[in-house]
Amino acid sequence: MHTKPIPEKVVTYTPIHDSPLKVIEPFRFSSADFRCIDQALEYIHKHYTERISAEGLSIEVGISKKKLQIGLQVRKGYTLHKYLQQVRLEKAKELLANTNDPVKAVADATGFVNESHFCKVFKKNHFISPAQYRFRQV
Repeated sequence: MHTKPIPEKVVTYTPIHDSPLKVIEPFRFSSADFRCIDQALEYIHKHYTERISAEGLSIEVGISKKKLQIGLQVRKGYTLHKYLQQVRLEKAKELLANTNDPVKAVADATGFVNESHFCKVFKKNHFISPAQYRFRQV
């Protein structure tokens, strides 16, 4: 018995002209593309403590760098850099609330380059320092 292959659902995404990616042409995303993007999201959650680049991640999951970047914006509303930063910040908040580890140790454990950068990013996103956040959790 010969069956027809099921056609993949294709989604067209036309980025806004002023998007951070400066992409004008429309992109078509197949269900295979979205599976790759979902794999990329899983990879980010498992490897957030490591350096992750768009190029390396695109190779890891088997999709073009540009499709990965736009696909992440479609799926999560963030660029790769911003999404990775948000994952790291959420993990840092957990550590600050549930451990007595020094702020430097939390920064190291969540993949930030150094304590100073971590504190700057944390304060920019939460409007308080990591130490103040920890104090408010007690």
